[in-house]
Amino acid sequence: MDELLDIFRNLGQDDYKLILFASIIVVFLFLINWFRNYVWNQRRIRRQQYYRNVYLKSDDWRRKRYVVLKRDNWKCVHCGNRATQVHHTRYAKYNIGKEPIKWLESVCKSCHDSFH
Repeated sequence: MDELLDIFRNLGQDDYKLILFASIIVVFLFLINWFRNYVWNQRRIRRQQYYRNVYLKSDDWRRKRYVVLKRDNWKCVHCGNRATQVHHTRYAKYNIGKEPIKWLESVCKSCHDSFH
């Protein structure tokens, strides 16, 4: 403990300026990182809300859903029961609604619930 106090006692004015400058840089970098994460999260929430509240209620989605269910003969690709839902194996992150049909699969409610 005494050694640490000796170090602080022997610091000059320039040393304090350097420590202050380094502290300001650390805080600044922390704030930049926090802001980037905040903006990314807000965009993610906006995309998610659009997807749930607009796209899944659109005629485009209904047509795509019908095509997928018909392709899989209205059967769940996992258990073989009657499929009532369509599951995304991947999402088109920045182009909602532009996912190819091969990224979609027919599933029953119980299998779909187990995925989420």
